[in-house]
Amino acid sequence: MTITTNYETTQALMTDFHHVTALATRKGRVLAQRIFYTVFGLLGLGNGILLLLIFGEIDGNPASTLAIAVLGMLFGAYFLFRAVFYYPYLGFFSKYVMRRRLSGRVSEVRYTFDKAEMTIDDALEHCTHAYSAFCGIYESRRIFALLMTPRVGYIIAKTDLSEEQMQELRTLLQEHFEVPLIYYDV
Repeated sequence: MTITTNYETTQALMTDFHHVTALATRKGRVLAQRIFYTVFGLLGLGNGILLLLIFGEIDGNPASTLAIAVLGMLFGAYFLFRAVFYYPYLGFFSKYVMRRRLSGRVSEVRYTFDKAEMTIDDALEHCTHAYSAFCGIYESRRIFALLMTPRVGYIIAKTDLSEEQMQELRTLLQEHFEVPLIYYDV
């Protein structure tokens, strides 16, 4: 089976990739990061509000207090933004980095699935991986994610596949790969 997919990295696909890999391989770490961002966001906002309400009139120089209060609230808002929009934030910056690195060099990727291996062929690489080399195979609403390591893998966008190809790929992933195909509704 051969699948040719466009290498257009949209933010939604990168967000899905990060969301699926986080759910599959590093739930605890992501939860810890989101708690960290929430705590420091609330501390920053609280610090800014406290400086404005309580210490704004005590200090002889209210302009410096106002600047520090606003800075604290900005940092707090930034950390809260990171906590609430964790996956879209990662997707946005991943899309940006990939577009910058791959601009004009890669237009499409061809995945060829044989009996014992998968071949990836595009303008940057031609490589073959045994099915046993993959540590995780995941599916979401918009992508198939084939992970080589917990953070590195290949994305096959469902928008580039017909319904028949999706079913054939799903069957192939379930039958030939050593790790199970896991579906995440994200």
